[in-house]
Amino acid sequence: MRAEVKRSFLVLLAIAASAAFSQGTQAWEWLLRPAETRYVIYGGELGDTIAPTPDNARVAFYVRGRAAKDMFEAMGPDRKAACGVEKGVRIRERDNLACLYRPTDGYQCDFGFNLRTGKSIGASIC
Repeated sequence: MRAEVKRSFLVLLAIAASAAFSQGTQAWEWLLRPAETRYVIYGGELGDTIAPTPDNARVAFYVRGRAAKDMFEAMGPDRKAACGVEKGVRIRERDNLACLYRPTDGYQCDFGFNLRTGKSIGASIC
């Protein structure tokens, strides 16, 4: 009988701990959301005005608005120093992903891919 009481106590303790833990966490849901996105397919390097070819095609994506803000906030922290940045601008970069916040324009993120290799490439020049 004693082992049964002990087992019941442990089960109740586990349930209470689970309930307490679930109260402290926020539910997350896999939900596709709309995004304000533009893109360009080009040849050569970023900034070139060369038409893409079957052997030289890249894509640059420019994300703005809520999606860019969500990406920016998930990246943290800001880059300490950046080229030619005006006051109030915040920049976060990770490898080939660049996100920034400008008080006048809001959030923006830029990234790209080499369409021949599938490899990630930068999509902003700085």
